[in-house]
Order: sequence, then structure tokens, then C-alpha cells
Amino acid sequence: MSGSVVTDHTWSFASVPALFRFSPRPNQAHQIHWRAWGSAAFAEAMQQDKPIFLVISTAWSEASHLLDEKTLSEPSVIAIVNADFLPVRVDADLRPDVNQRYNQNGWPSIVLLSAEGEVLWGGIYTSPQKLLYCLGHMRRYYSEHRQDIAEQAHHLLAQRLESASPAATKHPLTTTERLTLLDIPRSTEQVLRDLYDSEHGGFTLHPTLKFPHPEALEVLLHAHTPEALQMVCYSLAQMRDGGLWDVEGGGFFHYATSEDWSLPHTAKMLDENAALLRVIAMLAAQTQDQQWFALARQLIQSIQQIFWQSKTGAFSGSQCADEGYYEPGQYSRASRVAPPVDEAIYTAWNARAISAYLLSATVLDDAQVGMVALEALDYLCTNLTHPQGGMFHVAQGEHVALPGQLADQVWMTQALLDGYAFSSRERYLNAAIAVMHYTLHVLFDTQSGLFYDAPDDPMALGRLVIREQPLIENALAASCLLRMAAYSKRQSLRDTGLHILVHCREMYRRTGIQGATYASIVVQAIAQQWV
Repeated sequence: MSGSVVTDHTWSFASVPALFRFSPRPNQAHQIHWRAWGSAAFAEAMQQDKPIFLVISTAWSEASHLLDEKTLSEPSVIAIVNADFLPVRVDADLRPDVNQRYNQNGWPSIVLLSAEGEVLWGGIYTSPQKLLYCLGHMRRYYSEHRQDIAEQAHHLLAQRLESASPAATKHPLTTTERLTLLDIPRSTEQVLRDLYDSEHGGFTLHPTLKFPHPEALEVLLHAHTPEALQMVCYSLAQMRDGGLWDVEGGGFFHYATSEDWSLPHTAKMLDENAALLRVIAMLAAQTQDQQWFALARQLIQSIQQIFWQSKTGAFSGSQCADEGYYEPGQYSRASRVAPPVDEAIYTAWNARAISAYLLSATVLDDAQVGMVALEALDYLCTNLTHPQGGMFHVAQGEHVALPGQLADQVWMTQALLDGYAFSSRERYLNAAIAVMHYTLHVLFDTQSGLFYDAPDDPMALGRLVIREQPLIENALAASCLLRMAAYSKRQSLRDTGLHILVHCREMYRRTGIQGATYASIVVQAIAQQWV
């Protein structure tokens, strides 16, 4: 089977079928009797007294495709999984809520769960031999210790529910608390200097993996010092010239597996290219160096070629990795089939691209780029707005799914505010107010003063029972509230935004470079004298 799609109608928080997306190359993974994540699958696992075999994959991950082609096409694996487990397959991009709670630090993630949804074993890509060993061991262990496992699962759930109670209690901010934000820029810049790779640019966090971290580069741009500016310039030049930039086809690859950027993982992601476009446009505006204006234009052209759906008026989500297609050699790409593009339209990723395009349109003085952004913004407003308010997560053809995710609400609100600032069209400001009103009504926790990542769902299963309060999305919500307060002069919006930033501070200190978005928003709030 090659690139096939199987549908199921048990997607929680969705009114349309779930999709099982397999490798586009020949495989037999479809012979496993997959269920979608949902109450029906968990009830079946409980009724049959079987552990759940959960696979979390992506459409763009080469390792996910290899899992389908090798491990999940092995006849003995197929037979054991179908006979002794309840197989559930989740696409990480389509179900970010499940991915957030069960991902095992990479894709594909393979997780064995109890029928209650508690993790028994987990890992990333696994060979057939190793997986067979784990399946055999877990099959025996589960049957011999079923009662103990169930009791432990209920005990762990109770513990998580107790620990999930908000640590912070909302109260009027003191002057001292607000002033603590003023130290964020300095401390963040020091962390980034410590992680900076002076030889190859970028930041070193892992011996074999290197990501571009555009949000961290943006923090350095806000520093407005010669040293920080040089770090940004050198990092982007090394990414462009070292191998992360696709010289022949354009666009930035997902990440590199070498410190000098020369061995890229060849997936291309809309959100990551949008974030890099934003920082390149900011760099061009700050330096007036023509090389960055040129790179911004080239990146926009590449995003248009790879991701833009002219008939739809929105952006696709990703282009699959394919090491063979990008491998240099005697055969040109013209003789090969280009890697497939995931044509699903994701609200948050499109919103990020819209905001980056609007900034670039201003910096490059290119009205056409702005028109493309507003066309995509109008598409989201028309096609991904929930009838009861807020945004759906994804559109696949005429089907939309998964409403109420915090990431979609805040990125969309930011894009709407950017659209209003760019065009002065009141409907974008009104739409931003409407989305934020929904977000405050459905996702805001009045006790802690922070936002949850998803709506309260009485039918939630496994670890989805526990709602989280993520740092980046809360920081983005604070930024939107502060901007809306500046428009409306409403002190309550300003107070709520500042409260979120203050009470995310400790979360940020535990996060490191991954929380650079929070630091960047704090820097901008200080610059605007909102703190």
C-alpha cells in the first residue's frame, strides 16, 4: 500500500473522520487494524482486556515512513499487534493534544498503554526484532499484573489531578512583580551567548541535532548590540551557506544532524520557514544589508512554490523528507518525483506565515506579498472559524476538525491584529476581539490567571484528562491582550496580559532556549512601555 488513507469516525472533539496516513512508499502497515484515538478504542481495549499499541507519526518524517515500511510491515509484528493489542494510530500534526502528552521525544513514537491510557513502555523508531521482544514481554506482564496496573493507573491519575491544581493564585500585581520582568532580557541574552556556536553559528544543545531556533535569534535582534547582531548575521549566513538552505529548490530544511549544518533532515515545515522569514525580514530592516532583503525575497518565493495553494488561498503544512531526492549525484531532481506535500491547512501554521508575510510586505515594500497574506487570513476567517466562536485546528478539503486548541486561538489572534495594523480593516480587529473573547471564556483559568491548552472535555481519555498551561501559547496570549489593550485603552486587558507574563516567569526559567518566544514578547512589552 502506498500513501493510502483510511478513515474512522471516532475522533474526539471532531465532527469529521480521522485520517490514517501511511508512508507514500510501498508498505503493509495498513494491515494492522488501526483505530482512531477516541472513546470507542479505549472501551474496546477495556472490554477485551488488552493493552493499547499507540503509534504517533507525521506525514513529513522519514523515520515515520521507515517504521511503516519495515517494522510495521513485518508479518509477525502485524499478527501480534492485531491479536494481542488494541492498535491506535495518531497523526501528530492532526492531533497535537495527544502528541503533546504521549510523544517520546521524537517521531515516530511507539507507546504501549494500559486500557486506562497510562504509559507502560515507550520509545521512538524501533526495529522489528526489538519491538517483537517488547510486545512479547508486555503481553505477559499485562496479563499477569492487570489488576495492579489498573490500580496504579488510577493512583497516578489522582496524583496528576492534584498536582495540576494551579500553583499561582490570581491577584493584583505588585510593582516588585512587574519589575522582575525587566531582568528577563539580560538573563536570556546571557543564556543564548553561552549556547552560541561561534564556529558554525546557531546554538548547541545536542551533540548530533541542530535546530535553527529563529525565536532565539529574534531575542538577540531585540538586544540592539553589535555583538548580538553579529551572532544573528553569522548564524543565518551559516544556515544559508552550510546546508540548511536548499540551494536548488529553496526554503529551509527542518534541522541538521551535524554541527556545521551540512547534513540536513530534509523535511520542510511551513511554521519554521515562516519564523525564519520573520527574523530575516527583521534583520533586513535593522541592518539595511541587501543580502538579507534578497534572502527574504527568495524565501517568500520558495514558500509560495512549496506551500501555497492558489485554488484555496492558503498554505499547506509541510513537505516530506526524502533523503534520496535531495542527495547530490549524477541524477538531477528533474528526473525524480518531488516529495509529497501535506495539503492540510493548519490554523496556527498559516497564521504564523500570514504574520511573517505582513511584516515582510512592509520591509520589502511589496504590496503583492501583503495581498497573499490577507487572502490567507480571509480563508481562515471564512473556513476555520467555529460557529460558536474560536478556531478549528485543521482543514482537510471541506472538513474541519479539533476546535478550541489554545495555539490556534493565539496565533490567529496575532495574525488578525497584524492584518488590522497592516490594512486598517476594522473586520480584522473585530475578529481578533471575537477570538480572544472565546479564548478567555473557554480556556482561561480564573484561579491561576493562565490559559489551558484545550477546552474542558468530560469525555477526555488517558492523559488528556489533565489540561496543561503551556508557556509559549500563554506568552502569545499575553502579547495579544497587551496589543488589544493599547487599541482599546482597557486596563483590565493590560492587567491580565502582564499577570500572565509575570506568572510564566518561573516556567520560562525551567524551559531554557525553547522559551525564547516568551523572552521576545517580554522584551517587546518593555520596549512598548507596557510593563
